[in-house]
Amino acid sequence: MPTEATPPMPADGAERALLRPIRGQRWDYLDQLRAILMLAGIPYHAGLVYGSHAAWIVASPDHSEVFTWLLQFSHTFRMPAFFLLAGLFGMLLVRRRGSGAWWRDRLRRLGLPLATSLALVSPLLVLAGAVAQGGPENAVPGLLQAMRNPGADWTVHLWFLIYLLLYVSLLAGLWQLRGSLRLEQGLAAFQDAVERRPAWGGLALLGLGAATLVVAAAGKLLNASYLLGGIFIPAEFFANGLVFLCGALLAYRPTWLEAFTRPRWSIWAVALGAAALMAVCQEGEGDASRAATYFLMPIVGILFSHLLLSGARRWLDRSTPLSKAMVEGAMTIYLVHVVFVLWLSVAFLKIPLPPLLEILIIVTLSAVLSCGFHRLIRRSPPLMLLFNGVWPAPRWKEAAPPSQTVSGTLS
Repeated sequence: MPTEATPPMPADGAERALLRPIRGQRWDYLDQLRAILMLAGIPYHAGLVYGSHAAWIVASPDHSEVFTWLLQFSHTFRMPAFFLLAGLFGMLLVRRRGSGAWWRDRLRRLGLPLATSLALVSPLLVLAGAVAQGGPENAVPGLLQAMRNPGADWTVHLWFLIYLLLYVSLLAGLWQLRGSLRLEQGLAAFQDAVERRPAWGGLALLGLGAATLVVAAAGKLLNASYLLGGIFIPAEFFANGLVFLCGALLAYRPTWLEAFTRPRWSIWAVALGAAALMAVCQEGEGDASRAATYFLMPIVGILFSHLLLSGARRWLDRSTPLSKAMVEGAMTIYLVHVVFVLWLSVAFLKIPLPPLLEILIIVTLSAVLSCGFHRLIRRSPPLMLLFNGVWPAPRWKEAAPPSQTVSGTLS
């Protein structure tokens, strides 16, 4: 069995199938889906300014009920699907490179952008919130107050990088201990059992929801539902972690990954219904609504990930200049877009326009400015390293497009 001191063993037939695109296809649709999920953060965060369900860092006095519902609906699946993709490719690369090399690569590619954003992006978000709440004169006092009591305002959209760093560390650790834990035997036995009795898969899905509900209840009982000033939410971390592990499980057996990325219209219907139900529950304030929300978190995340991955495979499995630009700039755009969203929202607080029109303007300008920022920093390898965790190769040395390799899909 390979260890970190020895290179991974050559792949057998099944693993070779796992490490190449499904049935000879390229990974374009997964690259594009990952980019779309990240770029969808622009309308999501712009909509939070006008949401009627809760006040955000900048809160407009004008609300849009339509956009509020769309926010609630997209929130049920967008980031869970991203975590499932991360788990899927994590398992692919752990088996290919070994856990140690993969973990060190993830530490650089996630940790550097996180540190850069906390130092350069987060203060601008805090300043926008301070100005929105108390005017320009409150900017410096508000920033100093936030520095004395750091909380979720510093990790507005960066929480997913924190969670990912923890997930990849757990996966790398488990894979390193797989021999003593008999991990591979356990995974194979579970997957064999589900293939013999498919109903067990549905029961396992319900079990994930029940386990998340138990964690949420324990957090409430111990007064630990929100930790580190709201930066860390144990039940949410647990639910998204289950979805991440589901992605790893899919990648462990090629036939499961193949089946998961083929459309099944009945599951699509269940996924849409479950996501709509969870969106309604999220708006509720009672214990029953919160319990239903936590129960549905991993279930909706996994079911809707099937919808998104199979849909992307059916309709997005091709490379275009636009898709290449989206994939290349997704990380930078995601890291900086909230700055533009918040400051544009501050500017619109005094402008009496219809909420939907303001949202459209803010989303458009934020996207353009974020893309412009990426085009600026891509000229500088040090800045690309800070914001993307990679030192880009010179243009004349670039290899095949990222979508042609498994590792490129994670870039």
